[in-house]
Amino acid sequence: MKIQWYRRRRFPKRGFWAALVGSLCLLASCGRDGKPRQGVDSVKATPTNSTVNAEAAQPRGGDDDALREALNYAAKLEADRLQGKPLPPSMFPFPNFEGGPGRPVPNYVNCYSMDDRFPAYLLCEYPVEADHYEESKEEDWFRASLKQIRRSGPKKFPPLAWIAVAIRNVAEHKDASTFEQSFKVAAIFKASGVFDSSQNLAGLVSHTSKDRRPFQFDPTRPSPMEQQRWLIVERHAATNRTAEGPGHP
Repeated sequence: MKIQWYRRRRFPKRGFWAALVGSLCLLASCGRDGKPRQGVDSVKATPTNSTVNAEAAQPRGGDDDALREALNYAAKLEADRLQGKPLPPSMFPFPNFEGGPGRPVPNYVNCYSMDDRFPAYLLCEYPVEADHYEESKEEDWFRASLKQIRRSGPKKFPPLAWIAVAIRNVAEHKDASTFEQSFKVAAIFKASGVFDSSQNLAGLVSHTSKDRRPFQFDPTRPSPMEQQRWLIVERHAATNRTAEGPGHP
């Protein structure tokens, strides 16, 4: 994970636990077969005063390399926090649904994240479930997603220049081979426009270009954090030169 950007603030101890859970959730959101597990995408840990001993918690066996990497990364975040270093954007406490045992993450509810390589972009996944997917419904889904973001307000997110929204049909995700194709369409919106209540969301959606190959799942990449690639963001950042930080839309 790269980048060293974040707003200056003092992080309470629970920041480390959010970081640890965030790291584990990134890995757990897609199991070894690439299939999401219920209720783990946005679980938040209960605050505690204990400090994780990553070495003692090391799992055994080559099959747990991903979990070992997450624990090591979380331990580094804790060390950085104790030294007063800011957390990366991906560790921001996003207003995600608090899933857990018996509380599966629902469809038609935004799931937020950030890629530390592209700190100007909020990544928003909007899951729908349709056995017979209809493109004619996409504008309504985009509008519903943006409405949720606007309702949360800009203070619930780090400083942003862009918001990437991807419509994902969970009914099409059967295993790792179908995970990528479940991301049906995506679009990138100016954050200033999304949060401006005077702007009509329907018009914003209709005038924004859509990308039907927005995502790539590549389990062969060396780092689990790099296996889920938002191609639409990579292309947009390269074009707009905003990959190094919040830019000017």
